[in-house]
Amino acid sequence: MTKITIFAIINSDIEKVWDVWNNEKHIINWCFAWDDWSCPKSSNDLKIWWKFTTTMAARDWSMSFDLEWIYLNIIDKKTIEYVMIDMQYWEHFIEKWRKVSLIFEKEWEGTKITETFDAEDIHSLELQKAWWQSILDRFKNYCESL
Repeated sequence: MTKITIFAIINSDIEKVWDVWNNEKHIINWCFAWDDWSCPKSSNDLKIWWKFTTTMAARDWSMSFDLEWIYLNIIDKKTIEYVMIDMQYWEHFIEKWRKVSLIFEKEWEGTKITETFDAEDIHSLELQKAWWQSILDRFKNYCESL
C-alpha cells in the first residue's frame, strides 16, 4: 500500500500540542480541511483498542462524512498509531483498514508532528496529501492561536 507523509512544526510546547491534538473541545475547532467545512462533533478515548470518531461536514450540510479509528499504539507525547476502520467519501464507502502513525517531536522552535498514512484508492495521491496537510495546517494555526 502506498504511504503518504506530511509534517508541520507548531510553535508551541509538546504538552500543549498533545492536549490540543487529543482533546475533544479542541478537535472540533481544527479537524476539517477547508474553510467552508466544519467538525460538528468528535469523541476521543485515547486508549489502546479504544476509538476516535468525528464528523466532517460542509457548513451548509450539503455533504458530510464520519471518520472512525481504533488506537493501536500510544506513547504519551511521542507516538499515536491507529487504523481507520471505515471512511465515507461523498458517494463512496470504503471498508478497509488503513494505518496512520503520528510522531510528536520536540524541536528548538516548538513541536514537529509527522503524520504517515496509507493512501486510499479513490482519490489521487496529490488530493489526499493536500487534504491531510490542510487539516494539519489548520491544527497548527489553531494551536498557535491559543
